[in-house]
Amino acid sequence: MKDSLPPWLPALVRLEDFDGDAVIYIKNLFEIFSHDFIEDKPEYNGLPVLFDKADENGKPRAFNHITTDSDRVTLDLRRCERIGWIRPIIENVNDPAVLFWNREHFAKSQKSNRLYFFLECDNFLVILEEKKKGHFMITAIYVDNPHQKQKHLKAYEEYKKRQ
Repeated sequence: MKDSLPPWLPALVRLEDFDGDAVIYIKNLFEIFSHDFIEDKPEYNGLPVLFDKADENGKPRAFNHITTDSDRVTLDLRRCERIGWIRPIIENVNDPAVLFWNREHFAKSQKSNRLYFFLECDNFLVILEEKKKGHFMITAIYVDNPHQKQKHLKAYEEYKKRQ
């Protein structure tokens, strides 16, 4: 594992850089999200990265999901700070700093294939799901639980063994 961040990552976007003003901070975060996913859509393996566009408090549900805690009310600052990392992690999947694996996921008796992009040196995980017309963004989270991190690393190692 490398301890330093890859040079292709932008700087963290910290609340204190906006004098603690959450309104201006969220506006800036949304500008980053808009640039990275609405104005200039990224691709993975030649297919677009899609996201949940349903309106949730005036913003796409995906934006709210990747910037808030599970309660969808409280900002998750670790997620927010890294919002500009989601696209570069997907686009730099071949960089050794990004651990990639896929695995089947079962929900509502339907099987899907999920793609995991884990920047282990900073514990940041992006998950996409394969769809016919693209790859749907499931989440982007900071993995602060050591047990969860080990679970993801084990899944990665199992994937590597199958390759």
